[in-house]
Amino acid sequence: MKEKISYLKWRNRIAEIIPEDHRIGTDLLLIDEEKIAREGKLLDCEMFKVDATMALLYDKGTVDFKLNMKSYHIEAPAVLIVLYDQICQPMSYSEDLKCRAIVMSKEFSDSMFVNSSSLMPLKNLVSDNPVIETKDSENAFGMLFDLLLNIAKSPLTEFKLEAAKHLTLSMFYGYSHKTYQYNETKLVNSRKKELYNLFLEKVEAYHKQEREVLFYADKLCVTPKYLSQIVKEVSGHTALDIIEEYTITTCKALLSSTAMSVQQISDSMNFPSQSVFGKYFKRLTGLSPKEYRNTIK
Repeated sequence: MKEKISYLKWRNRIAEIIPEDHRIGTDLLLIDEEKIAREGKLLDCEMFKVDATMALLYDKGTVDFKLNMKSYHIEAPAVLIVLYDQICQPMSYSEDLKCRAIVMSKEFSDSMFVNSSSLMPLKNLVSDNPVIETKDSENAFGMLFDLLLNIAKSPLTEFKLEAAKHLTLSMFYGYSHKTYQYNETKLVNSRKKELYNLFLEKVEAYHKQEREVLFYADKLCVTPKYLSQIVKEVSGHTALDIIEEYTITTCKALLSSTAMSVQQISDSMNFPSQSVFGKYFKRLTGLSPKEYRNTIK
C-alpha cells in the first residue's frame, strides 16, 4: 500500500534524499526537478503539513494545489511559497510538470524575519499571496536557485549560511514586488482577509484544545455567525471545516510519526476520552485511529 504522509519532515529524511552538495547543513535544501519527480511526495500525497518553508519553482506544466484549505491552479512559469506548518494538498498535475524546490528550515526562515518589524508585513504578504506567475524572460527565481546551489557546492564554509540567508531574503522581497505588480488591486487591506488570517492563527495556536467556532469567535470579538460568514467568503470552507482539518491533520501526524499510544494522543488533543477521539477521527477519515496507523506501516 502506498505510504501516507501526514507530516512531511524534511530533516528526518535529508541523508536519504538530499546530497551534501545540494544543501547547507540541515537549514537550506535545494531539490532539482529529477529528485522531485523521483520522490513524488510534493506532487502526489494526501493532505499534509511540512516542517519547513518551501519555494516551489514551476518551470513547465500545470498543477492544482490546496494551501490552508484554499484552492489554486498554477500554470508555469510560476512560483509557489509554502510557509512552515501550513496545510498543503497537491490535487493533480500535468505529465510535463517540471519543478524545483528551495526548502528552508523553520530556524532559517524565522531568522530572516525577526530582526526588523518592517519585515513582518512582507511575511504576511507572502502568506496572503502564495502564488505568483512569472514571465519566461523573468528568470530571477531560477537564477536565485542556481546562485544558492553554487553556494551549497562551494568548498568554502565561512559565511556560507549567512550568504544564503541574504540571497533567500532577496527572493522574498522580489516575490513581494512581483505580487504587487501582478495583483495590486487585491492587496488593499481588507478587514475580511485580516479576520480570516487572525482566525487561522488562532486555530493553529488552539486547535489541540478547542474545536468550537464559538471559542474562536470570542477570541476575535465577533459573533460565530459573522466569523463563519467571513471564513466561508474568503476560503470557500466553513470555520468548522478548517478547525477539523487542522485537528485531524495533527492527529494523523501524531499517529504516523510518533510512538504515542492512541490514549496518549487523545489526551494530548484534549478529547474527553479515547472513545470520543476514536469516533471523531472515524467520522472525518472513515478509519479508526488504529486502522489509520496500520495503513502507514
